[in-house]
Amino acid sequence: MGKKLEVVVVDDESSITDLLENYIQFLSKNAAVHTFNDSVEAQNYIRHNEVDVLITDYKMPHVNGIQLMESTSPGVTRIMISGYLSEIAEEKLQDLKAFFFEKPVPMKKLGRIIAEREALVA
Repeated sequence: MGKKLEVVVVDDESSITDLLENYIQFLSKNAAVHTFNDSVEAQNYIRHNEVDVLITDYKMPHVNGIQLMESTSPGVTRIMISGYLSEIAEEKLQDLKAFFFEKPVPMKKLGRIIAEREALVA
């Protein structure tokens, strides 16, 4: 098998990161999922490691989801999940070519994005 799909999941709620990690690992046997409940730790990881997919909440202490997306390289698939649609700068998400899903996350749509990105990495 080829290179692993490097997925980073960031949310200040561990129940969300656990759910997404379990779903992605069920969906893909070729994904390495790295979860963070601290956005500062996540940003440090993103800056120093190869990432294929970033799934992040928007509203978190210290570093928000937009700032995390801005820390990634241009080729990263960026997915924003949030229950705070009104606070998100939609134009910024468009500039970052990011997907946006309102919580609760539509898992089938998320799964399709992961599968499409995995096909590119394999």
